[in-house]
Amino acid sequence: MTSDDEREALAHELLRLSLPELVDVLRRVLPAHADQDDPTPTVLTLAEISWSPGEDQAATPPLVEAVAWPDRDHYQGGFGPEPALWEQGSCTECGLKVASTAKRAFCPLCGTTCSLT
Repeated sequence: MTSDDEREALAHELLRLSLPELVDVLRRVLPAHADQDDPTPTVLTLAEISWSPGEDQAATPPLVEAVAWPDRDHYQGGFGPEPALWEQGSCTECGLKVASTAKRAFCPLCGTTCSLT
């Protein structure tokens, strides 16, 4: 177990990363916390939530998109061309709404390659 100071130092280091770098680090960590043995399997992932300010949130629910992991092999080890989560779409296999820094990314739920726009 780590101390509060160690976790604070780690958080400080993570804040230095660009968004694509942070996504890449979390791609390596979050799936390791999946619970596939439970009767209701779970996977831990990153999500982006967007909404229209000033609108009635009950009438217009926010858009929740899971962050799809960029296909780093396709981008020769890079994170994709975008500095933010500007590529969006849905997984053709499981239907999960996703966003990514790359047009070609992996669904965090089922691992299918997604072609985003």
